[in-house]
Amino acid sequence: MKNPLAQKLHDGLRAKDTIEELIDEAFEKYEPNIYKTLEFHIDSDEYDNSIEIYIENSIPYPYEPCEEIREEIYKMGFSIVFWNFTKDVGNVIVKEGSVVSSYDEIRGWEPRHIKDSKVWVPCKYGYVDHRWDQKEWEKNYKR
Repeated sequence: MKNPLAQKLHDGLRAKDTIEELIDEAFEKYEPNIYKTLEFHIDSDEYDNSIEIYIENSIPYPYEPCEEIREEIYKMGFSIVFWNFTKDVGNVIVKEGSVVSSYDEIRGWEPRHIKDSKVWVPCKYGYVDHRWDQKEWEKNYKR
C-alpha cells in the first residue's frame, strides 16, 4: 500500500497532465494556428477555485483565446481562469513615475491587459489598459 500523501501527489500530477491535455485538445480543435506553437504550463489556487494558464511563448496583444476554448476550461469545474502571457512583457510607467516590467493577463472574461494594476482603466467589461480598442474588441471578443 502506498503512503496516502505520496498517492495524493501522484493523483494530483495525473490530474494536472489530464487538464493540460484537454487544454491542448481545445486549442487544436478551435485555434489550430495557435496550437502549432503553443507552450504553456498550469497552476491553480484552491481559495478561489482558479486555474492559472501561463503561456510561455509570445502571442502578441490583442490576442485572446476564443470563447469555445474558455468554455472548455470552465467545464472542467474552475470558477475563474487566469491567462498569463509571460513572454509578452512591456515596460509600464506607473503613477509614481517609475518604470516596471509587466506581462499581459486576462482575468476571467475581462479583456487582455497589462498585469500591473496601477495602469488599469475600468470599463463595463472589467479592466483594460491604454492599448484597448473597445470597438475592435467588441467585434472580435464580446461575450
